[in-house]
Amino acid sequence: MAIRLNLYHEVMKVEALKRRDPLKISMYGLSAVVMGLAGYYLWQVMVGSGLKRELAGKVVEFQEVERKAKLAKAREEELEEVAKVGVYLVKKAEGRFYWGPVLEQIAGVVPAEVQLTRLVGGVSGEGVKRCVLTIDGVSVGAEPRRVAENLRKALAEKLGVEYGGVTAKFRSLEDMAEGLAKGGKGISGATFAIQAEFRMGEEVVVETGRRKR
Repeated sequence: MAIRLNLYHEVMKVEALKRRDPLKISMYGLSAVVMGLAGYYLWQVMVGSGLKRELAGKVVEFQEVERKAKLAKAREEELEEVAKVGVYLVKKAEGRFYWGPVLEQIAGVVPAEVQLTRLVGGVSGEGVKRCVLTIDGVSVGAEPRRVAENLRKALAEKLGVEYGGVTAKFRSLEDMAEGLAKGGKGISGATFAIQAEFRMGEEVVVETGRRKR
């Protein structure tokens, strides 16, 4: 009697055990996880690259806006300086000193007994004008000194109406050595020099950056 062995059945059993091997299944699972993580990483890299490009564009845009803002600020400061200088020049022009009104006032107080021989004036200061006026002349009459004194007082009073800080003092007052002839008659005379000082205007200050004028 012959004996038959089914060896193929044993082979199939071994292959089935191999297919159900837990280690192999774990490796398959681990490979799937690794592939998933690699895909997620690549996706994040792509997203990050896009964000970096967008950020670079925003940085360039911000730098351009910042540059324009700095230019606008510099232009604004320049225009402010020009405006301040303009205000200063306008005030300076408005506060300009004219000798005409002063000479008119002097002419209004000079009596017939006085003849002016010399007049010198000077002005200093930017806002407040400080004026110095020297008047030389000859006074005649019975009391020529009194005539000159009356002129000094009248001049101080007249200038005091329009200007501030008015002073009028004699620099010299002397009797003439020889009398003068008027209408065939001799009259006494005196020479004098009056120095008048006064001020007008207001202080004008303009600020340009850190400088003041």
